[in-house]
Amino acid sequence: MHCFRNSLPQPPHKPAPSRPEKGPPSAPKASGRLRLRRLRLEVLGSLGAAALACSATAQINQPIIDRAHREVRFTATVQPEAMAKWIGGGVRGHHAITWRGGNAHDRALFVADASDHDVRAALDALGARRGENLTEQTWTARNDPKSPEPDKRVEGTAIDAFLEWNGHRVNLADVIREKGRTAPRLDLRYGGNERFQKDFHSGCIVCLYSCPGGAIGNHAHTIRDYARDGVVYEAIPERLPPEGTRVVVILQLAESTHPSR
Repeated sequence: MHCFRNSLPQPPHKPAPSRPEKGPPSAPKASGRLRLRRLRLEVLGSLGAAALACSATAQINQPIIDRAHREVRFTATVQPEAMAKWIGGGVRGHHAITWRGGNAHDRALFVADASDHDVRAALDALGARRGENLTEQTWTARNDPKSPEPDKRVEGTAIDAFLEWNGHRVNLADVIREKGRTAPRLDLRYGGNERFQKDFHSGCIVCLYSCPGGAIGNHAHTIRDYARDGVVYEAIPERLPPEGTRVVVILQLAESTHPSR
């Protein structure tokens, strides 16, 4: 059989076809797959980052200045019941937003991660004007009927205050109620008052009265009102996120201008 096979006519010899060398022809496919994989990873990374951004608000200690929208932004923690506390000589219904390093942080509705000093500096950088028309006696003489100081109303650039969480923005006035009114009177002005912090140490950023202890005060209510009427402001817990939630505070230079501003 071995000889028989060898005796059969053999087909003419054909050289084996040359194999293309590895190189550019196959590279585009591998490169394309690699690019697609990287794109998928980038998309997944972006989605993950977006989900993280939605689920948690990153802490902002240094105020962010948005010149295009005339805004200053920083984060704060919600304390829905804090304004109602009565703590050894403290005040209630008074502090809306206070720096966490200030003495009044435990009585504020929102405890800011940014200091009151840094917030002032950011507002100054936006071109806001400090009123600087109040004195220490505006607060200390609040029970003296003969003193005109507690009757003064804070002046300065008008400020609108907003809060953001879970992707929506609300006005500060939407989470606060005022006794005897359907809507709270809030006419916020940039008073300044930093020179008094050496005595008050409150760290107050937004006060609900024309108080010399706050960077921003409420032109609508004097300290005399507070001494005479007592607590008129309180938080609306059902309109707020849970205790301890971090939100973004937005202080915006108001567009409209009242004659007294």
